[in-house]
Amino acid sequence: MILSFLQKLRAFPELLEQEYPEMTRFLHRQGNLTLKRGSGNRPQDQEACFAVEAEKHGFKFLAKGTTHSSDGCYYKYQLNGSQRCKDFALIEVVDGISTEVKFDLKSAKGNSFYFNDGWFQSNVIYIVSYIRKKQNRIYIGYGEESYLECDNVAWNEIRSKIKEMNKYKKNTTFLKIYNRLGNQYSCDQFTDQFSKERFESIEKRLA
Repeated sequence: MILSFLQKLRAFPELLEQEYPEMTRFLHRQGNLTLKRGSGNRPQDQEACFAVEAEKHGFKFLAKGTTHSSDGCYYKYQLNGSQRCKDFALIEVVDGISTEVKFDLKSAKGNSFYFNDGWFQSNVIYIVSYIRKKQNRIYIGYGEESYLECDNVAWNEIRSKIKEMNKYKKNTTFLKIYNRLGNQYSCDQFTDQFSKERFESIEKRLA
């Protein structure tokens, strides 16, 4: 079920380029529409699209802190809060055995997107929606398979230096200074061959 859903998204990238204000409101309130306000940042249109398509595919919403009570397919939103990676989890339960796959969604402005103090995480599937030559494109791949090693080395070196900087005690009274990384990533990485091979890896792991 999870794999066939991803195959559908890959075949029709425009599915994640729509607008669903009601689903945006639903996600912002973790399914509780009686709340006047949502928690965290407002969901992006891409996230609302993902949820809509997941429901069309047979996945049911589970609010944070709740668990499934029977076999079936479920999805959760913002497992670790609005500022952490892993926007969604898809859960498939068969004969009481649960399979869970985590996702982080990125929407590019043109041909590049941004990491907000983060990087590709292992065992997380990244879905990147972008535009190339005025056409909607999509990349779907595991985090650990989505970068070049030279980029990974550079990110880790800079990240370690920032951690050291944040340990340094600043001479302030009320101000707390946090050094963070905001990195731009080019979708030129996602050539047709690269994207094909990474998705084939997903198919093997989820088969």
